[in-house]
Amino acid sequence: MKNEVRKFQQFIQKHNLLWSSEREIITEQVFDNHFHFTADDLFIQLSKRDKKISRATVYRTLDLLEKSGLVSKIQLQHGKHIYEHIFGHKHHDHLICQKCGKMIEFHCEDIEEWQKKISSENNFKMTGHSLKIYGICADCMKKKSKNKPK
Repeated sequence: MKNEVRKFQQFIQKHNLLWSSEREIITEQVFDNHFHFTADDLFIQLSKRDKKISRATVYRTLDLLEKSGLVSKIQLQHGKHIYEHIFGHKHHDHLICQKCGKMIEFHCEDIEEWQKKISSENNFKMTGHSLKIYGICADCMKKKSKNKPK
């Protein structure tokens, strides 16, 4: 059993929930993904593998994976959510293209330090953060400039 699955199983047991083969399959698929995904993407991946797991079970398991701290849920504009596994990965933030939806991950130690400083100055205990910067990616800007009338 993979370490991520074992950690999630411990979380489930600690909270007096039932461990199931469906939760194990979902967790394995989540950690096989090395990209951002929606709950529906995950459901489709499982269906293609002939795993008969309900959409509701996928959503509930993702919710528990997020609560366990193994997965991050990122809210985008218009109420859409994407997920990524974060266990064993360094914290990072996101640049999100409003045209094509491309996500660029980045880490900036200066931003991390500023957040700690601001929290401290305001007598605030920071427990986490999520930074999303919206804009237009280089590829979409190139397409736009090519399509401009001359």
